[in-house]
Amino acid sequence: MTQQPRRRGRTSDAERAGRREEILDVALASFRQMGFARTTLDVIAQNAGVAKRTVYTYFGDKAAVFAAAVERQHAYVEKARDGATDVVDAATDIVCALHGDNSITLHRMMIGEAVQFPELAAKFYESGPARSIAYLTTVLRDQHGEVAAQSADQLYTLLLGEEHRKRLLGLSAEPNSERARELATRAVDCVLASHR
Repeated sequence: MTQQPRRRGRTSDAERAGRREEILDVALASFRQMGFARTTLDVIAQNAGVAKRTVYTYFGDKAAVFAAAVERQHAYVEKARDGATDVVDAATDIVCALHGDNSITLHRMMIGEAVQFPELAAKFYESGPARSIAYLTTVLRDQHGEVAAQSADQLYTLLLGEEHRKRLLGLSAEPNSERARELATRAVDCVLASHR
């Protein structure tokens, strides 16, 4: 859906943040429908109702738009800063985010484009899985000590697991919050049991 160009003038921080989210929503829809290669900044700008320069100002190039869309799916990592996040809560946040429709869309696209765009694959990993593993490392260290923190990558792997594979293949629906917590609790229990 093409929007009308926006009026010029000063915008508030909230308006800028809202515009950034709108551009990411449009970009995600374009990536879903057209793939990375066929999505252009012109298409994103036109469908978002902004100038191409605006997309550059907010993000930079198309790869940076994609990386920002991936980062947005991992917004829960900001919670690690307060040091009070429970590991099951953290794991549940990851399941909710990464088994969600938008994350599945980005993951499917990345699998299809990784060989052709290796730098994009590296950005995807850095912006997504690597950030989540670092988040889990912090939470595990805060809650269960250094030895448990060394299993953050194993916990992350368990949080995706077969349920995530089924999501990627379109064989299961996005989990509700109760199911996400169940999956998270099982994964956390597996990891922590090895440190007891």
